[in-house]
Amino acid sequence: MSGPTPRLVLGALTLLAACGDPGSFGTGQVRDAGADGLAPSLDATADGPPPQADALPPDPPPDGPDAAPSAPAQTPAFVQLTLDPVQTLYLLSDTPTVRAEVFDTFGDPIPEAPLSWSIVPAGSGRVDPSGLSATVSFLASGPGAVRACATPDLCGRATYFVDDGPPVLTLLHPEPGEVIAGRPVVTVSGSATGTDVAVFVNDIPVELGPDGAFSVELPARFGFNRVDVVADDGVQRPPVREVREALYAPRFLAPGASGIELGDAVALRLHQRLLDTGAAVPAPSPEDPDQTILPDLATLLEALLARVDPLSLLDAPVLAEGEPLDLTVTEVTPGTPDVTLLFTETGLEVFLRLSDLGISTRGRLTLEGVPVDLGGTITVSAAAYAQVALQAGPGGAPVLALEGVDVALERLSGRMDDSTAQAVLDTFGSLLRGVLEDFARRTVDDLVQTRVPDFIELGLGDVLATLDDLSIDVAADGVVPAVQLRAGFRLARPTLVPRGHLTLTLSGSIRQPAPIAAPHPDPGLADESTDATEAEGPPWPAAAGAAVAIRLRTVNALLHEVWRQGSLRIDATPVIPENLRALVSAVRIDARLPPLVVAAPPGAPHLFELQVGELDLVAQGPRTPAPDEYTVSLRLGLALTVDATGLHFDIAGAPDTRVALRRAGGDRPFLSADALAGLLTNLLQTELRKALENGLHVDLPAAVLDGSTLDAIAADVESVTILPTFPEAPRVRHGWFVLGAGLSAALR
Repeated sequence: MSGPTPRLVLGALTLLAACGDPGSFGTGQVRDAGADGLAPSLDATADGPPPQADALPPDPPPDGPDAAPSAPAQTPAFVQLTLDPVQTLYLLSDTPTVRAEVFDTFGDPIPEAPLSWSIVPAGSGRVDPSGLSATVSFLASGPGAVRACATPDLCGRATYFVDDGPPVLTLLHPEPGEVIAGRPVVTVSGSATGTDVAVFVNDIPVELGPDGAFSVELPARFGFNRVDVVADDGVQRPPVREVREALYAPRFLAPGASGIELGDAVALRLHQRLLDTGAAVPAPSPEDPDQTILPDLATLLEALLARVDPLSLLDAPVLAEGEPLDLTVTEVTPGTPDVTLLFTETGLEVFLRLSDLGISTRGRLTLEGVPVDLGGTITVSAAAYAQVALQAGPGGAPVLALEGVDVALERLSGRMDDSTAQAVLDTFGSLLRGVLEDFARRTVDDLVQTRVPDFIELGLGDVLATLDDLSIDVAADGVVPAVQLRAGFRLARPTLVPRGHLTLTLSGSIRQPAPIAAPHPDPGLADESTDATEAEGPPWPAAAGAAVAIRLRTVNALLHEVWRQGSLRIDATPVIPENLRALVSAVRIDARLPPLVVAAPPGAPHLFELQVGELDLVAQGPRTPAPDEYTVSLRLGLALTVDATGLHFDIAGAPDTRVALRRAGGDRPFLSADALAGLLTNLLQTELRKALENGLHVDLPAAVLDGSTLDAIAADVESVTILPTFPEAPRVRHGWFVLGAGLSAALR
């Protein structure tokens, strides 16, 4: 093949290749029609030529026989535009340069190709061309493009996005760590300026004034009220955010230098049904004949009395010695006790009936010089009524004081070995009968006065006495500082409702080992109670035989005093995971306010929520000149299940962690607030799960009474085991955590 044919074929192949793969020549676009089809919204004239033409095509060379021969003209086939500098976002004040390159069908550059320049959308900017380059000036925010056209349908394009910086958000209220008492309202106010900025408070849009100001009121709940304010211009990601915590409580209790007094802290209620259901002592357990399960205190008292040796109550078994009567008791059996217990205004009423109290005797009676043998067995039925007052004993522990006992003998009979002795016993007013009646009365009276109060107390005073001084010592682990506190709970008052219930209210205190100052300004102990709820007391369950109520301020006082010791100022650098040390070289945490445990929000599947607000987190990156400073807000749901083995806590869902960047150590933080929030959520969930797996639960072991406790009541019993039952789910209301329970006793 000769002549121009090979060159034409090569040119055609080159043109086809360029049309099929415009990227082979750069990032520009071959035909403007295709370019406009990708983003029609940016074109000012979709069907016509570009709105701006800074150069016209050159005039063709003159024709004629005398014209000098010239090289064939280059035909533009591709236009490529490049912005310098290349940025994701440009400010309105930026003036980048755009450079154009024009290529012919063979991929060769056309150095002086005339171009027509324009900006789309029209009016959003200005272009000042100079040959194959131009300077761009921005006039409006948003997306745009620079176009340069070699022909009406052959253009190049360079796109950009203009945003004049993030919105400016100024949050005036609430102030960081603002404390609110009284009226339950959080005022959120501030201003936001920027192009097309929208403000959201806790995900709810708020109206902005002409100057960008806003103000809204949010209802406050007891505890930390999170205020999450976002200023979003639709461009900056992540948007500008401020997270504040406002601490609300109806009132705050001021601590002393060495601790805090709680007032009513714990309450225990015993219902009449726990005292006496009217049931009889059941038969021993078929699985364990040596064990009897008893449903209430009255049946337990009956079972214990049935195992008492009344003879041990006597100073001497000799009832009479000398002439004419010599009488000694050799054995006493208690027979069948029947006990009724009732709450009164001052304590208890005890009704005790002993059927078939057995008395074995030996001795003699001289009648007209003739000795009569007094060996035999006497059977007595007697009843006793006693009033028992509940009083505060040493150290405030409850004790029962007997106020009076009346004993009545209902029947005395016997089977004597000698018929004469039998006749004497059956004769009312006889000396023998009188001595035995007096002994029977004293025996029943001693049982009621000496043993019944001990039976009813069953070590309750000893248990409450141990609550008077509790030590809370947690050793330092290299990261978390040591904690040393003491707690005390003492009986403040018993409250009795006749035929209803007994409530024991304990006052409490949390004490420091020495006077101490808080690491930050101390708002005091947040207290959910008001004067009205303080007077109402706990919301007791209706069906439980017993219940314990703990004020949440008792738990929060413990957290408050831990915070006052500075135990929540932590250098967490040693526990940074190895896979994060390339990102984080140091982490310090400081809680500016004490954490709180509050009731979970209505409808939540869990009982409690642990709240940590205004937590300062300072993180140092390996290559940043100064640390980044963040504010962290944390919510953690805690679920509670109760069974015979104890109280078991578990995490209810993932921790709710919000993070706001307060100050960057460099041009930008090495971790965004959202990234840090996700990282903290994962770490917290992992570590807390480990803690729960390691036994974050409260054991409720069965109370076993044996040894000296049972020796004091002289019952032939190896042990009494008090077993808790839980007929109702626990509840949290009005600042109280209430756990209803029943009790059954296993006698062995």
